[in-house]
Amino acid sequence: MTSQQHQPVLLQESIDALVVKEDGIYLDATFGRGGHSQAILQRLGAQGRLLMTDRDPQAIAVAKETFGDDGRCDICQCAFSGLQDWLEKLGYAGRLNGVLMDLGVSSPQLDQAERGFSFLREGPLDMRMDPTVGETAAQWLAKASEQELSRLIRDYGEEYQARRIAKQLVRARHKAPISSTTQLAELVAEAKGWRSRRGGKKIHPATKTFQAIRMAVNRELEELKISLNTALSALATG
Repeated sequence: MTSQQHQPVLLQESIDALVVKEDGIYLDATFGRGGHSQAILQRLGAQGRLLMTDRDPQAIAVAKETFGDDGRCDICQCAFSGLQDWLEKLGYAGRLNGVLMDLGVSSPQLDQAERGFSFLREGPLDMRMDPTVGETAAQWLAKASEQELSRLIRDYGEEYQARRIAKQLVRARHKAPISSTTQLAELVAEAKGWRSRRGGKKIHPATKTFQAIRMAVNRELEELKISLNTALSALATG
């Protein structure tokens, strides 16, 4: 498998602040395509340890291919809610010197139309970080109430036209299932009265709605709360 390139933002600044001991134990809880992990390993000595996790099985496949032979690495596919059990199993709970989380969707996930994250590419409306677990975005949209849709699009997407968008989506799904990324994007654009034009708005009208639905499907805020508690308890004292 060839690793798709993804350049983390503020890479060196993050690593400078994180890796303070070359023999320390560190956790990259959002491996992605390994940009942070590679930089961390370059700072670690032979006695250092790097734990790598991600929800996405494709990311874990890249991790194993790229770093599987490095004896300093431990790799696991799990959501944030599974971190505590894994750390305890390895004997690293309460021993970590640093934890890194680069939240959100990655460039490779956006680039793969079949993952359903991007409104710029025709694909099935999936949006799951782990495509083997849970409901797809299409399944979630099919049963969410108008009130729930409006609340989540407003709260997770900070979309001021959330009520109008929710009403449009519920009206549309009564006629036909909302099953593709471009179908959803067009419905949101229509609800907002947006038409693509040269020199117009740079931000696509569906950006905030896609973010909100992705966060709901993957339970991102719930997972984040768990991860913060896990990270704090997993850090070494002193």
